[in-house]
Amino acid sequence: MHADAGPTVLPDMLSLLREATGPSHERLDASFGSLTLSGRADLARFLAAHAIGLAPLFPVFSRFVEERLGLECPDYPAMLRADLAALGIDAAALPVLDAPAEIAGEDAAAGVGYVVCGSRLGLTMIRQRGYWGEAEGFRSAYMTDGRGHEAWKALVPTLRGRTFTPAQAEAARTAALAAFAVFTGAFAASADIFTGQRTDG
Repeated sequence: MHADAGPTVLPDMLSLLREATGPSHERLDASFGSLTLSGRADLARFLAAHAIGLAPLFPVFSRFVEERLGLECPDYPAMLRADLAALGIDAAALPVLDAPAEIAGEDAAAGVGYVVCGSRLGLTMIRQRGYWGEAEGFRSAYMTDGRGHEAWKALVPTLRGRTFTPAQAEAARTAALAAFAVFTGAFAASADIFTGQRTDG
């Protein structure tokens, strides 16, 4: 009998996740991009949507950053609570989304890490454009924290440098899609909070 050649392995998980989540990413960018962050209410909605979406994902994300990437994970939920409180919004009153079953399991964590680390890169560009409140003395801890870029730099070689079995790749892919779906649901949930509020500051 011939020896078992072992499971097929898939290289470059970064490319696989980027391709698999491309349409979801574009739709979510369009949703958040519809907000005018130079307006107080739209900035508040932006932060509220991030708080709603990050809450069910953060336990998986923080463990991934600390255990798999070897970095200290910033407490983004705490930053968001403080930012929202400064804008007069009680984060404890925000809608609560369930953690999707697809993000459970060790192999799924890479997909969640990809989505959340990627969102921090997007905030870098937003910081450069500016947002409401800077002239008034409001400085968002969540928006200005730059450590997410360090996590992304550690994530890239992790996704490109190791091999994944088809089962591991599928777990990461479905988790990433589920994470995007959570943020999409969070954006929709945030609409109910800010309906009728002005977005021009």
